[in-house]
Amino acid sequence: MGKVSVGSVLVAIFLIITGFVLIFNLNANYVWSTILIVLGVGFEFGALGRSAGRFIPGGILTTIGILMLFCTVKGFSHMAYLWPVFVMAPAIGMIQTYFVNRNKGVFVASIILFGISVALFGISLYQWTLVRAVFGIFVIIFGILILAASKRK
Repeated sequence: MGKVSVGSVLVAIFLIITGFVLIFNLNANYVWSTILIVLGVGFEFGALGRSAGRFIPGGILTTIGILMLFCTVKGFSHMAYLWPVFVMAPAIGMIQTYFVNRNKGVFVASIILFGISVALFGISLYQWTLVRAVFGIFVIIFGILILAASKRK
């Protein structure tokens, strides 16, 4: 028997999960995000010993699958704050690729995407009063430190 391709394994897993959903009348709302996670992990394992470029779609699918599973369980109202994960997902895949290839271009791109997503998280979480208060305290402390540093000179 020859080697089994990653694609055929992923199709087989998809069909098996779909069969369980149909047989046991499972809630498809939870299953579709699990399929994304399984496909993502399949890409992750497919990248081991082969092309490190498979980490990028694997990281994207796994991250988005986890986000969708969380929102399916807890409610999609959380998407008002979690939408920057869509920007962060490619960054996660690129960071995984960097750990294998040590390509600085991929690392710089992943850090830029990750920084953008962190900034977008800050903007989306700024709606919360506690986050605004903590951010305001940090700004005040930073201003005091700048004044103290300028008086020393």
